[in-house]
Amino acid sequence: MKKSLLALAVAAFAVSSAASAATVYDQDGTSLAVYGRIQGVVYSQDSGKTGNTYGDTGLQGSGRLGFDMRTPLTDGIAAFAKAEWEMADNGERGGSRTDDHFVSRYLWVGADFGQYGQLKAGKFEDAVKYVLLPTDIFDDFGCNGQMDNDDKRDGMFMYTWSGYGVTANVSYQTAKDGQQVDGAWKVANKEKNEKLDINDAYAISLGYESGDVLFGPIGVRLGYAHTDFQDDSASKSIFASPNYDDYNQYAASLYWGSLNVGPYVGALYQTRDFGMKTGNDYQVQGAEFVVAYGFENGVSLRAGYNWMNYDEDNGPDVEAHTVPVIAMYNITPNFRVWGEARFDVGTDDDAAVDKNFRAVTGQGFDENVYSIGARYTF
Repeated sequence: MKKSLLALAVAAFAVSSAASAATVYDQDGTSLAVYGRIQGVVYSQDSGKTGNTYGDTGLQGSGRLGFDMRTPLTDGIAAFAKAEWEMADNGERGGSRTDDHFVSRYLWVGADFGQYGQLKAGKFEDAVKYVLLPTDIFDDFGCNGQMDNDDKRDGMFMYTWSGYGVTANVSYQTAKDGQQVDGAWKVANKEKNEKLDINDAYAISLGYESGDVLFGPIGVRLGYAHTDFQDDSASKSIFASPNYDDYNQYAASLYWGSLNVGPYVGALYQTRDFGMKTGNDYQVQGAEFVVAYGFENGVSLRAGYNWMNYDEDNGPDVEAHTVPVIAMYNITPNFRVWGEARFDVGTDDDAAVDKNFRAVTGQGFDENVYSIGARYTF
């Protein structure tokens, strides 16, 4: 990118107030768009998001900044790229960090072949992400049945094709250390919880969306993923684990409607089966059901039910049951306020360790939590 173009992008970012990505450069098919958000959220105690190690209620500030780029290569083929970063004070997840952080969320470059699909490479989720999206409609306290839906990984390739209502995705991941693996709760060092060295991985997903039926389109999505972990006996990475061998994941989802205006319903089932080198394989499965209604005045009401089950061979079999709810008001296209809560409706919390979901998995859903936030989007 020319220095003059970069300077223009930075200047435009400083004054931009568009509700969505602002195109700050567009000439002869080459474009650069800037987008982002800044928010402040008050999280209740025990939410795990308060930004302090004591679990006290606290205000958490965070922001995102992203760039979308595109340029034509030949007739019918264009190159594109995305870079997006997360910024938060004292760690958005409320861990033991004592300094602000600025970390990448998405980084990719790719080629768009028009009717023949798109190919991209970089950091993003695998192809199964597409299947999980229909029930990912909350801000902070949903996605329990899908283990947070947070597997953003580096070293990824993905091909996507869409047409006639059908979307197909195929992804492959190269070897990479310290990658996020939702559900990897048995790593020896809890400071590196859910991060493992990956040898390779692949995933596929397929979906179909109809035209409008009464209040909106009907969609169905299916996906499968397989990941192999590194042979840790020869690994020198700090994220090496002597336990994990591989996992298989299956997912299916349904939805009807639109989240913009009118009713929306969605459902998801997924399971991730972990194979362990030391025995005691385990399965994490979950289901999510959501309903929502969007009003023309900018108010949106959403509620759901999340179920998660952890089942270990010759070990614990525990469940979590939660109900997330959220009320949002888009006062303007740029500014939103909301209140959100998650209620425990039967999570295993017996005194016996092997019958306590938090004790077995390290994931706490046995407390009712809430958040109140405001967000400016540009």
